[in-house]
Amino acid sequence: MNIFKITRTFNAPRDLVWECWTRAEHIQYWLSPAGSSTELLHSDITPGGYNHAKITFPDGTSIYGKYTFKEINPKDRLIYVNAFADEDANLIHHPMSPTWPLELLTTVDFVEQGDQTELTLRWEPIDAKAEETKTFIENLESCVQGWNGTFDNLDQYLESIK
Repeated sequence: MNIFKITRTFNAPRDLVWECWTRAEHIQYWLSPAGSSTELLHSDITPGGYNHAKITFPDGTSIYGKYTFKEINPKDRLIYVNAFADEDANLIHHPMSPTWPLELLTTVDFVEQGDQTELTLRWEPIDAKAEETKTFIENLESCVQGWNGTFDNLDQYLESIK
């Protein structure tokens, strides 16, 4: 099975880390690659609901993402389908990598550790073709770099609101 997994411990209580992942007023401040900004265009964090986000890079270019929620276990786990989208929230292939899987099953676990939170994120391609799976596997190190930058943003944001 081809799964991407990354774990980070945040110096913040689980309740606060959970809020940052599930409340629109927080998401826009940290959920983007380092140096980029996020605009949440739609937010319905309920099973079957979705978030639609516009991410703008420092050079002014933008991409869109859609996150459709499958399971929400408050303060413990989020499961959603992560995909690139157009400005109308229609799913599209990765704008810079057309062989990237169309959809990724995303599981985020939140584990309370005293006044800290251990967060583990997993990505697994959904119904990926062989070429898409190959592209996913070849880019796992890039996924680590991307998520580390995003988690750095979350670290800084958590410090600013504690």
